[in-house]
Amino acid sequence: MRLRKTSGHHGCMVTFSFIKPPARGSLRRRRMADALRRLTAALCVGLAVLFGLEAVLAVVETEPMVVAARSIRRGDIILAADVQLADMPVSAIGPSWACNIEDVVGKVAQIDIEAADPISTHMARDAPVAPTGTTVIEVRLASSVDDVLAGDQVRLVSAVGCEGADCTLAENATVMNVDKPDTTGALGSNDRLVSFAMPPEAAAKVMELQQAGAIMAVVR
Repeated sequence: MRLRKTSGHHGCMVTFSFIKPPARGSLRRRRMADALRRLTAALCVGLAVLFGLEAVLAVVETEPMVVAARSIRRGDIILAADVQLADMPVSAIGPSWACNIEDVVGKVAQIDIEAADPISTHMARDAPVAPTGTTVIEVRLASSVDDVLAGDQVRLVSAVGCEGADCTLAENATVMNVDKPDTTGALGSNDRLVSFAMPPEAAAKVMELQQAGAIMAVVR
């Protein structure tokens, strides 16, 4: 649409023009629509690349986590030499995984842990402390120690030299350390030296009767 205006003396003409949108179905309109579609597609591709990069970065981003430097047996007290820090993907680290060596050193392994395995706080518990008024002695056990862990409370009984209730040498002996090999060979090759904390009178009975025969630990 145009508006023409002419002045009286100079014959000047002023023209106003308004741009009309392209007619529906016209070539220009089709080209504009095609350009808009391409722009939208480019934006979508850019967003997809951005989100993909964020996902990749989340996977490859790492943090130090405690892993076993060598095999740790169930019942062992974890030493500083048993563990080390290794970089693990952040996405693989949960709230229960240990990120500081101090979180596991000195604790008792609850399961067998293989070398390079990550260690969680559920795999280890605090090492026991001998209760007040007790003494710690090593006892050669004839019974299996597979189900006994440091910190457990057990009943120690003798297989010889007593009858009935007298066979109980210690009612509540605290396991301090498990499965130390018996290098004395005093009993059988299957016997193991295990450290227990118990009252002094119970310790005296154990030391007297373990020379006479087998002592067994009854797990509660």
